[in-house]
Amino acid sequence: MRRCIIIIPLMLSSIFKVYSQEQKSLSQLANAAYARQQYAEAGALYNRIARNKGKKMPVDQLMKMAHSYQEIGYYKEASDIYQEIISRPGHPAAAYFAYGEVLRQQEQYDAAKQQYALFTTSNADSIQLKNIALQGCDSAVVWLKQAAAVQLKPLKELNTYGSDLVSGVVKKGLLLMSNGYRSLSLNNGSEAHPATDKRTEQPYYKAYIYQQYAIGNANSYLEELAPALLGKYDYHIGPVCLSSGEDTLYATINIQKGVPVTGKGLVNGVRHLQIYQSVKKDGKWTTPVLMPGINMEGYSSSHAVLSADGDILYFVSDRPGGQGQTDIWYAEKQADGAWGAPVNCGSQVNTVAAETFPTVNEEGILYFSSRGYAGMGGYDIYRVKGAKTSWEVPQNMKLPFNSGADDIGLILKRNGYEGYLASNKPGGMGKDDIYFFSDADYFNRLNGNQPPQVVTEHNATPVTGGRPGLVEKKHTAEEETDKQQLEQLKFLYNYNSASLLVESRKILDQVAAVLKRHPNWRIVIASFADSRGSDQYNTDLSALRCYAVIDYLVNAGIDPKRLYYSNKGERDPVNGCKDGVPCKEDEYKQNRRTELQIKW
Repeated sequence: MRRCIIIIPLMLSSIFKVYSQEQKSLSQLANAAYARQQYAEAGALYNRIARNKGKKMPVDQLMKMAHSYQEIGYYKEASDIYQEIISRPGHPAAAYFAYGEVLRQQEQYDAAKQQYALFTTSNADSIQLKNIALQGCDSAVVWLKQAAAVQLKPLKELNTYGSDLVSGVVKKGLLLMSNGYRSLSLNNGSEAHPATDKRTEQPYYKAYIYQQYAIGNANSYLEELAPALLGKYDYHIGPVCLSSGEDTLYATINIQKGVPVTGKGLVNGVRHLQIYQSVKKDGKWTTPVLMPGINMEGYSSSHAVLSADGDILYFVSDRPGGQGQTDIWYAEKQADGAWGAPVNCGSQVNTVAAETFPTVNEEGILYFSSRGYAGMGGYDIYRVKGAKTSWEVPQNMKLPFNSGADDIGLILKRNGYEGYLASNKPGGMGKDDIYFFSDADYFNRLNGNQPPQVVTEHNATPVTGGRPGLVEKKHTAEEETDKQQLEQLKFLYNYNSASLLVESRKILDQVAAVLKRHPNWRIVIASFADSRGSDQYNTDLSALRCYAVIDYLVNAGIDPKRLYYSNKGERDPVNGCKDGVPCKEDEYKQNRRTELQIKW
């Protein structure tokens, strides 16, 4: 039989620095690291004990070793150890539930149900979580048989071997939170040896901005967010939220209280998360200050996000008065601009487990991640209609947005069809990876509406009807030349993609300049797909290509009421590449295009 005690080479480096402390036994060192919640180091030390003691290793140390691996995402290794634990006489009942959890996170739902069923307890909250977990296993099996509505793709240009996630959208791009970019040479220099969090042996998080399609800049680029403002803090920074005017910043900052993090005591201080606020004055950010009334001494407050109108601040806290481990709370903006007293969002959203990472992508809708509902495993993403303490039933986002792993932070761009989330599911580059999706029918699908019929011409806002009473005018030679030049342009796309190529962004900067010179012009954006794929899929894909152009022009300052679109699908190929006709890739590419037509 394969041994269940596993050695993880990546963690052995954590052991070397403690060998010199020969006055302490490995057990003392492991227990001290575990008490400090330094799970990477504790797991490596318990692993060392396991190598020495084998089957004689005490069950309580095996439980701590398995839990340490579970905390840092080594679910397979943790499940092997729990399997060893439940084979021992006198093992704790909690091992069954913990074993079920790591099996569910690996999407082994039938095996997980068997372990949950064996778990017995007199604790009411634990019984509730057991029943929810069993329901989650049954639901996940059904959902896995259903086809996913959209496809998630890893965002390779932003993923690292660390943890990366999108925390918000700004006018020029995306707000990010990552511990994988710290060694990169960015605007604040690079760090050859960044400080690491002893819980995970990973660098501390920082906040970043990924600028996309910035006016006059055809290339996307990454930079640390306000390093002069946020670079002085020692521990985790993020997530960060900006107001709609991007003149007020709300940052979650990890603050150390008590013994320094480098201390060697049994309990190494308690690190709380606190929400800080900074205001931009005369183009410069003021020194961040603790938000009065929002933070509570001795408890964490984090993950601030604003409602669509900016009058409600949602955040996460473990303070008294909640439903479970961490809850979502809110505060309302007062007449004088201050924030009112925090209020719990209530049991319709919060559970006996943990809720985290609220996001607002639509007016009157809250997204969040939770471990307390019948989900697929780990943190699942939920969408719920309502506000403050009045909510409908949260909706599990199912596949592909959720998996057995931790799925967090669903963020939509302002165009309403491109989105991002983070997950530590298998197959990624690092601990948490950023995944991207495009869904032209996102809102209709979630709200249970029928998708609109395909027509030949749409307005981007949209509005209907023409322009009655339009008087024909005589056009200048400049107008005729500009019109002719714009209508000769073609933007090409990669296969199965709606992303604008670098050369397309450069051309669109010129298109925006022409439209600004002629403020009365309206423009039809017609997009096409090649013949591969179904007719409906290609119609949807061409719509996404129209939206990509519209999104860029709106960000360039063009009124969306001037922008119309026509999603042509695979109609009107420029060559003979039709259904059933094999073509070369370059021939297919000529049909993956967007064209422009001026409406005087």
